[in-house]
Amino acid sequence: MTTSIDRLADRLAIVDTVVAYATAVDARDWESFAGLFTADAVWEYRAGGERRIGPEDIVARVRGVEKFDATQHYVTNHVIRMDGDEATHTCYYEARHLRGGRQFVAGGRYEDRLRRTGAGPSHGENEPRRSTSGWLIAERVLVNVWSEGDPSILSEADSSPARE
Repeated sequence: MTTSIDRLADRLAIVDTVVAYATAVDARDWESFAGLFTADAVWEYRAGGERRIGPEDIVARVRGVEKFDATQHYVTNHVIRMDGDEATHTCYYEARHLRGGRQFVAGGRYEDRLRRTGAGPSHGENEPRRSTSGWLIAERVLVNVWSEGDPSILSEADSSPARE
């Protein structure tokens, strides 16, 4: 039987996973970032028509932010629906991208499906990936709703080498 405290703990753990995503991107901590996804995770950016599968492919795409001087991601308004070891999560995001004194800001929502995997690291190839929170992102859809600023820094960043 699941208690109210168990449900609250799961909700907090899911929010922790979502916040860890934003923190890892901004810190350029790709090992931690990859550890937030199931082995078969799907990452989709609707505005760009992109779809990536698996942590390695997702990291390869998202690490493009290294070409900016800085990024900062905020997540708010978390709505979580749980069903056993699966959960759906929706939240708003705001993503700031800075380059050469200019910025581009995008806002929208993340539509996630998460899977409970247990706490602690995995200990072998055949074991499921596990996060410290016990919840991993199985699917993330980024839905862009608005943007402002200088969008040219996005294409400039795409054509330049990563910054040190």
